[in-house]
This record gives sequence, C-alpha cells and structure tokens, in this order.
Amino acid sequence: MARLLGLDIGDRRIGLALSDEGELIASPHSVYHRVGWGPDSSYFLSLAQQLNVAYIVAGLPLNMDGSLGPQAKKTQDFCAQLEQKGLKVVFMDERLTTKSAEMALIEGGMRRPDRKETVDKIAAALILQSYLDQKRQTKPEQKQEDIPMDEHKDLAQEIEQEDEEFDNIIELTDEDGVTTEFEYQATIELDGEEYVVLMAPEEEDEDEDEGSVVIMKIEEENGEDVYVTVEDDEVAQKVFDLFLEYLDEEEEGEGEE
Repeated sequence: MARLLGLDIGDRRIGLALSDEGELIASPHSVYHRVGWGPDSSYFLSLAQQLNVAYIVAGLPLNMDGSLGPQAKKTQDFCAQLEQKGLKVVFMDERLTTKSAEMALIEGGMRRPDRKETVDKIAAALILQSYLDQKRQTKPEQKQEDIPMDEHKDLAQEIEQEDEEFDNIIELTDEDGVTTEFEYQATIELDGEEYVVLMAPEEEDEDEDEGSVVIMKIEEENGEDVYVTVEDDEVAQKVFDLFLEYLDEEEEGEGEE
C-alpha cells in the first residue's frame, strides 16, 4: 500500500513526515536543505518513488484570517513545480503548526541547537497527522484526495480555531504553586538571547480588552529550557517592541494579499 508524504516548506529547509500504509499515523522523517527548484523537485520525485508515496500533503501557511500571504504563495509556487514533475499535491492549513512544534520540543527538554534541526520535521508530522485525522472524518463524497490543489484553501480553513488555541496553550506555575494558563505568541531573539512572549487567554465573559502580555527569558537549566521572569524593564520593553514589529510584519504580509 502507498503512503502519504507531509511537507513543511520553508525558504531554506523542508521538513518531511511519512504516514503508515494504513494512513493512520504520521511520523517525522527527515529535514531537506533546499538547493534550488530544479534539484529540489527532482529530489522529491525520486524520494516519492522510493517510498511509494501516493501523494504529498503540503502545509499551507495561511494568514490568521485565512487569506494567502507571501509565504503561502511561495509554497504554492514550489508545489506547482512538484506537480510539473508528476507528483500530486494537496494542501493542509498549517497556521501555528511550527509554533506548536517548537513548544512541544521545548516542553520535551530538547536543547536549542537540536531543536533547529528537528522542528521542521516535527511540524511536517503535525501537518500530516492533522490531514489524516480530518480525512477520516470527511464524508466519502468529499474525499480530500479528489480535490484539486487550488481548491484546498477552503478545505484547510475548516480546522477549528479551538484546536489551534489548545495547541498553543502552556501552563506556568509560580513559587506558590499557582498554575496559570498562557497563550504562546512568539519567540523573540535579542542580543543573542531568546525570549518568549505569552498572553493570558481572554475569558468569554470579559470585555474586548485583550489579556495581559508576559515576557520571559528562555534559559537552560540541567539540559532543559526554563522560563525566567525578566526583571529588567528596559530589556522587557525592547523585546516587546520587537514583538510589535513582528506583528506589523504579519499585518503587512496580509495587506499584500
């Protein structure tokens, strides 16, 4: 039986994941370092033949409002090259998938250098697993493999927002043993150090005001990453300013659509 190949496509690296023959479980496979469209597409054609791949499930990095941004268009262009090689490609919404993969590795205690070579294939596995799960829940007359590549945007948008939020919720426990849930927003680098930006989730009965933003430094302790409160207000402000710039870039990407 054939398998499905999941891809998390980036500008420099592509994470790969492979399903089992029963199309139930997605497992991380490898990370491919890109060379150029020609060699890249030839590599995936050869790999698909070696692994007996039925078709490819590519993560599509939609904007949070479901629109196509610059990175999503790059992904579509690359997948068009794969299709020219005779490979069938379908898309799966990958919004926040890389963040979820990064958080899973952090919580699993993986060291920072190792995460860089692992997060892409973990993200690919999350993309492919989401597709497999959704495929099993789809009615026979709406099978995803029968939907052309350019129509998968609408299908990808059917992922529930609640699932996305759940994947990005982390729990922090203070010195008094009180546990509070925060929503992961971004990882920001400043002067060679990494900081995580968190936000307290909004309660349903609250007004439109957003939850409070919390900035913490990522430090290594006994081989594991831990979050440490930032005492220096100036540093916290710099990180927050970089976070705002990150949000502006996201909005500009949406505006280009």
